Amino acid sequence: MPAMTPAPPLLEARALGVRSPGRRFRAEPVELLRGVDLCVQQGQSLAVVGESGAGKTTLVRALLRLVRPSAGQVLVGGQDLAILSPQELREQRRLIQVVFQDPLASLNPALDVLTLVADPLRPGLRSPLTAALRERVVEQLSAVGLGSQYLSRRAGQLSGGQAQRVAIARALIAEPAMLICDEPVSALDLALRAQVLQLLAHLRHTRNLALLLVTHDLHAARLLCEHTLVLRRGAVVEQGATAALLTNPAADYTRALVGAMLSVDPGRAGSRSVS
Repeated sequence: MPAMTPAPPLLEARALGVRSPGRRFRAEPVELLRGVDLCVQQGQSLAVVGESGAGKTTLVRALLRLVRPSAGQVLVGGQDLAILSPQELREQRRLIQVVFQDPLASLNPALDVLTLVADPLRPGLRSPLTAALRERVVEQLSAVGLGSQYLSRRAGQLSGGQAQRVAIARALIAEPAMLICDEPVSALDLALRAQVLQLLAHLRHTRNLALLLVTHDLHAARLLCEHTLVLRRGAVVEQGATAALLTNPAADYTRALVGAMLSVDPGRAGSRSVS
């Protein structure tokens, strides 16, 4: 019996670079990302951590092809995004859905929850909302802990925590293989942060979702992700298993991040991960 060919990674970056164009008073372009390699298989989780300005959001935009890389490749399911047609790119993007940092900014405040969550499955806002689609929206809201009474509420009427749950439901309705969460709890208070992180952990395991978590919060990385990549000034400092990296970091920069985490909450240094 011939050996089975292993499936390609769900998401892969190879020597990825992004360069900003030179500006009026700065002729030389700025390297925003340099030689970034990462790999996420189906069902795996990876945290990308680093301080503000490390290049985390630029990396997300490059992975989604919202900015054009100046070097390297981004592959989804083994396919190079750079050579896909617009239609093929849209299809590949459905595999990977995004939950953004500020839910109240990422949702149109004038639209109701039913319209917002159903949107990824509709060709346009004027297309009909069928009973079957409404039922799917209700199912996704239930999965994130919201009842059908939220269907008619507008995004502008929601609290921050409710809005982030709606944003997660909106991402899930497309039945993605992976979620990219870009600082998904940084706009929430401490109690809501814990609730949303636990929700993401639950959804990841029950749906076998791959997860790319972009965060400056090592507590969130430890809770959700088996693997962690440390980014500084657009380059990878180190990466590896989260537990090992946080226990015995190799780079001075990572040691500083871990030290800052422990100084804020030393009691959680040995807490158990739920990932």
